[in-house]
Amino acid sequence: MVKIKDKVSANIFMFSTYFYIIGNYNTHWRKYMKIGIDIGGSHIAIAKVQENKILDKKEYNYDESFKKEIRKNIVKYIKQEVSEILKKEKIEKVGISIAGRLKENTLYISPNLKQLEGINFVETLEPYLQIPVTVNKDSFCAGKAEKIYGCLNNYQTAVFLIIGTGIGAISYRNNNLQRDGYGHMIIEKNGRQCKCGKKGCFETYGSITALKKSLQEYLKVENMTGKEVHDYLEAHQNEEAIKILIDNYIQNFCTGLSSIIDIVLPEAVGFGGSFSYYEDLFLERIQNKFKTEKLLADDKSIPKFEFGDLKNDAGIIGATLF
Repeated sequence: MVKIKDKVSANIFMFSTYFYIIGNYNTHWRKYMKIGIDIGGSHIAIAKVQENKILDKKEYNYDESFKKEIRKNIVKYIKQEVSEILKKEKIEKVGISIAGRLKENTLYISPNLKQLEGINFVETLEPYLQIPVTVNKDSFCAGKAEKIYGCLNNYQTAVFLIIGTGIGAISYRNNNLQRDGYGHMIIEKNGRQCKCGKKGCFETYGSITALKKSLQEYLKVENMTGKEVHDYLEAHQNEEAIKILIDNYIQNFCTGLSSIIDIVLPEAVGFGGSFSYYEDLFLERIQNKFKTEKLLADDKSIPKFEFGDLKNDAGIIGATLF
């Protein structure tokens, strides 16, 4: 009888210990779960994040009615979606990645999100959500995520460009983050009109928006999605007209990129945003441009070109790292 009682006690103890450990593990795991939000020029994405893992992600592409009152709608959307998560999960913080320049948590310059200028996201969201909120520039967020978890992990000095609606950039020098911005440097005097007010900015030639406009003009269509642009170029890349279109885009892109490389002298350049999905189309062309044309002051300083491992999730993950 004693042995049976001991076995029962031992089993009870074993199962109690098991559930205690599992319970504590789940509590610990949940404690460090965060919410990442990426506010871009054409869409918003919200996800639960555990270190470099996206657990759930919800994306919304702005339609015309949303864009008309985006200032009101973007705040409403964030409050609604985050509140739903908070009902089910214990969240440590909310991190926001946004396209544009920030000053004291306030978006003060954003050519692609002008209606959101003046919003202090921390003051607007923290009192409502009752958890800490941080906000940082999209290129800082994506670049930090790729440096810690992705394509730039093995480099001490590197540049990271986030290329989509516009172009944002940061650099790392001896592993220290430098808050740079190159999307609005002029690469063509009196060139294309930029939303920032200047003419000839890098992003008017090197962004995915610029590529999309060129393709739409060639096809005489409007409102192609990013996926439609990518898929069309991939399917028709061997046609002469499309070859010329891509080559012109790469020439403009490399013109802007070469100036950044001459300034920073990086070991590697990483590419993120929707541009990161074009590796098969663009990588070899970019490499060939730098090998066959005199684009750099020092021809021996051609860096490695790396396409982001985290793709469009880099901004969401990086937003939770600050």
